[in-house]
Parts: sequence; structure tokens; C-alpha cells
Amino acid sequence: MLTACIKDCPDCCSIIIKKELNKIKIIGNHDHPITKGFTCAKIKKHINRLKSPSRITSPMLRSKNGFKKISWNQALDICFKRINPILKDDPEKILHVQGHGARGITKELVDNFFTFLGCTKTCGSLCDITGIQACIDDFGALDHNNIKDVLNSSHIINFGKDFSSSSIHLTQIMHNAREKGIHITSIWPGGNNYKNHADKLIRITPGTDRFLVIAIVKHLMKDEQINQSYLKKCAGKNKYFKIINKYSIEFLSRQCGVSKKDIRYLANIYSKNKISTIIGWGIQRHLNGMETVRHINALSWLSGNIGYQGAGVYMSISSLKNLDLSWTQFKPKRSILLPVLADEIEKCTPKIKAAFINCSNVVNQAPDSKHLFKVFRDIDFTIVIDAFFTDTAAAADLILPCTLMLEDNELAGSYMHEYLQYSRKAFDPPDQCKSDFEIAKKFNEIFNTKFVFPDPEECFRLSFPKSDTDLSFDEFKAKGFAFAGKNKIVFNKTTSHQNKLFSLVQTLSKEPDKNPDFPMHLLSLINKNFMHSQILPEDQQSIPVVRVNPDSKNLKKINPDKKTFLVTDLGKLEIKIKFDKSLHPDAIIYRRGDWMMYKGGINTLIEARLTDSGNGAAYYAQKARLENL
Repeated sequence: MLTACIKDCPDCCSIIIKKELNKIKIIGNHDHPITKGFTCAKIKKHINRLKSPSRITSPMLRSKNGFKKISWNQALDICFKRINPILKDDPEKILHVQGHGARGITKELVDNFFTFLGCTKTCGSLCDITGIQACIDDFGALDHNNIKDVLNSSHIINFGKDFSSSSIHLTQIMHNAREKGIHITSIWPGGNNYKNHADKLIRITPGTDRFLVIAIVKHLMKDEQINQSYLKKCAGKNKYFKIINKYSIEFLSRQCGVSKKDIRYLANIYSKNKISTIIGWGIQRHLNGMETVRHINALSWLSGNIGYQGAGVYMSISSLKNLDLSWTQFKPKRSILLPVLADEIEKCTPKIKAAFINCSNVVNQAPDSKHLFKVFRDIDFTIVIDAFFTDTAAAADLILPCTLMLEDNELAGSYMHEYLQYSRKAFDPPDQCKSDFEIAKKFNEIFNTKFVFPDPEECFRLSFPKSDTDLSFDEFKAKGFAFAGKNKIVFNKTTSHQNKLFSLVQTLSKEPDKNPDFPMHLLSLINKNFMHSQILPEDQQSIPVVRVNPDSKNLKKINPDKKTFLVTDLGKLEIKIKFDKSLHPDAIIYRRGDWMMYKGGINTLIEARLTDSGNGAAYYAQKARLENL
């Protein structure tokens, strides 16, 4: 069966499911220009989620002795009795939180339903908004060249993208580039996982890329390598160059921990043509993430490495950009910031009385998880739609069992490439599991709110682009995917701003003062084998593992054979240590996603802070230490 993976991943793979005897095999679609016949561990593990004995398959109501099974009629009756009076009084007293456990058009419709009701919504992001806003501020739009255009580059510079754990098909494109003789230089905080994916590695102090970039620009200025035609198309030149001129190469080198030799090496690369720049998403999770992304964009622009074949900056595109959602758009009356959700809920006036949470293990994924768990427990009535008893479901009063990816039809796009995918239903869900779409329709019926829910197939037809694809909707369904963009080059000496100018960043923030009690950077990086917190209970490790450099001066008093804890100002977790000499000596690497209830949950130790955009979660601003019992 031809279908698609619509997990929260940029690759958005076209896949084929084969059922042979009692075995299920998932392979990549060889005919898809990006998927090209292979997939990652995350989708292969998804089959285990469908059949897991830990799966919730009936509504569950909190009682004095834990949770008890109830029928759907009972669950909906409880929802009506608890929620309808609040809805009639003031819908802003109801909070709706929706994440990206899976993507697609029906999920967008569910989100719009709760917006239509007038519920309080969330704004900002735990993931991508900081970098998105940076690109919009610079270029006037979030866009990049067709991803395969990197194969026309003379050199690729990677700022922090972990090719070993994220976006396996972008990794393959990078390997194809190296086979063509295109060199890749990765700027990274260390880690053996990078060494097979680059020709040169430059280790940097975490969160200081902006200082490195300014040092590179200083060399370009000194060597008269600033592209004058691009410079003429800039706004904010005076203030930007005032910042550049304020600091010496020596100072900037000390700030970022990169040698003057390597800074010169990078400047020599950017003085050439056809340089592609990859920006990893971890960059934006630092406190000054937006500023850093903007400085990288400025470097690419000023060096003349944007806007033609083989030259561009690649961070993200919108997964919805090629879909027509004009038929289902409502604006929320009130929104609160997701990265600091616990604090926001506590400050709300009028007070939040009820909450709906779907498509998100937000308690686990958001910073300051213990505080957020308490806040949801303090709300009068919290409804969680989920398939497993997650850290978020544990905070619920009522859990409603949902279908999972491949148990429904769905239409989705990618935030890396321009292909739309049809995710066809491949498996029947357990009898009492309903899709988020079906559950929202039930709410619409019992609350008599008169929101128009088209049939899912009609939603797909309405959303399918009327142009920019050679396929009809029915042809798209049969083929499983459609190219909906153009083999385009973006920002050719112009931008999407009204004045057509590139907007130069106007700030350079200093690094926070070092705290001797917490001298190390805590980097909670993506997990290669699991999507976010989609880890089955049976796959949870008993004790989390962190990686550190054994030569770090911060470990002088640590005996890894003794019980060891990762400590921040919010608390501590017992951990096991693995050593990696390539890591920056001030870095602690923790692969995120494990749950609090299984002695994990790195976000219990991470303070809820906003990035400099004001809307992103500054996970990597957290400092930490290791200590023995």
C-alpha cells in the first residue's frame, strides 16, 4: 500500500507498506524524488505504537483510585456537563493546546474549530518560531531554494545541523554533494555523530555563532569581499556596520572559541561564489537565537551567496505553503505564549477553568515540566486526547483515546521540500479510538456550536492547490504525492519586503555572565530513534544518558562509577555518563523525549524562558552541572 509518513519531520516521506504473512514491512517509495526508497528508524518504530499493549483504547476518567474505563457516551456526557456551562459563560476560560504529534489538513480543521469556539489559544512555539521570524524580518518571507539546489554549490557551510539524527533525506543529499566533490564544513559543539557527514569540523562554544559570523564579515570587509550589488539592496547599513567595527577579531575569537585560523578559513570560503548555508534548528533555541539566525542570513547576503543557482540559506519553509487554507481560517480572540505556558495560565484573566489538549505531550515537551503538570492538575477540568498514558495524560481528568498516523487518511506538506503527500489509511484502529477530527465533530454536536465540518475528503480537495501542480486531486491520490512548488531560486538580489531590501540585523547581544555553580551548557538534542516524546513505555530507559568531554575541567570531581546527577537550579536527574572527546568541554548532551514517569524528562530541569524573538523557547539557555551523590 502506498501512503506517507506525516510525523513532525521535514522529510515527509512517501512510503510503501507491505504485509507479508504476519509481518509488516515499511519501505521508502523509490519513485519519490526525495524519499528515494529509504526511511528512518522513527517510522519503522511506529508500527510498534499501533499494536502496543500500552495503548489507551477506551475513554479513561480520573477517580480516587486512579483512572477507570468508561464508555464514549459517558465521556461525552461528562464533557457536556463540565464544559458547556463554561462555554456559555465565557469561552476564553477554556484553553486549547494543539501540537504536531502528526501533521495534516484535518488537524488544521480541529485547531480552527477550537478557535471558532472562542477558546484561549497558544501562540509562539517550542520549536521553530524564532528562526521563522528571523527569516521573515530579514527577507520578508520564509522561503529557500529548492532543497536539491545545494547540489549546485561549490561549498556547503552547516551551522549546527545534526545530520546523524535529523532529516535522513537531507543527510543523503549532503552525501550526494560530497560524492560530487562539494566540500561540507560543519560548525558544531562537538560530538562524534558529525564526523561522517563533513569534510571539516569547526568546534564552537554553544550559543556563540553570532560572534563567529561577525568575525567572518570583518574579514570580508578588510579583503573588500563584501558584494557591492547586494550591499546596495540592504536596509540598516549604518547601525549594522557600527556593530561590526566595534569588536576586534581577537575578541570575537575568544567569545566563540573558534581559532583565528578557522575564522580566516571560513572567510575565504564566503569570499567565493555558490556557497550554500544550512542553519540547524538548534541555533534558534539559544537565548539569542533570533539574532544569531539573522547574523547568518546577513553573512550570506553580504557575501553575495543568495539568490542564484548553488547559493542560498536553508532553514525551513512552511509545511502549509503549498496548500489552500483560505476556506478555514479564524483568528483567536486570546492567545498565550506556549514556551512559558504554566506562567501564562496562572496569569490569565479571566481564569482558565478547562483545557483541551490534543496532538501534544506538552507537559513533557515544554520547559519547566513539573510546574506545567501542576498547573494542568489545578485547572477545574482537563481533557487530553492521546493514545498513551504520557506525562500530559497523567495530568488529565479525562483521557479520550485517539487514532494514530496510518489509521486515517490525511494530506500534508513538508517544511523542507515542495512535495505534498497523501497519507492513506493502512490499518484499522482499535474499536473505540477516534481521530481528533471525529472527536472535535462530537464536541460540535454536543455543544451545538454549528461549526461546519466538511468530510475529510472534501477538506483535502478544498486544500489541494489549484495551480503549481500538473496533477488533479484524483491523480495525486493515486500517485501518493505531487510536486506543488517550482524549481525556483528565491531572493535574487531582492527580497519579499515591500521596499525589496534585505533588512540587516541591528543588535549584537553579549553572552550572559558565567555562573560558577552551573558552568556547563545543557543541550537537549533531537533523538535519532524517536520523534519527540513518542517513545513507548516499553522502550524507556531506566536512567538517562548524557555525553560529556572526559577532559572537561568541570568534571574533575566527578567519578562516573558513582551515582551521578544532572543538576540545574530547578532540580536534578540521575544520569549515566558516556564520554566523547570531540565535545566542547562545557557542553552536556542529553537526547530528549524520555518521560518524567520513567525517571527521565529533561524539561523538568529547564527553565521556561523566551528567546529574543519573544515567542520561542530558549531551551539551550539552561546551564547545568554534574555531581555525584
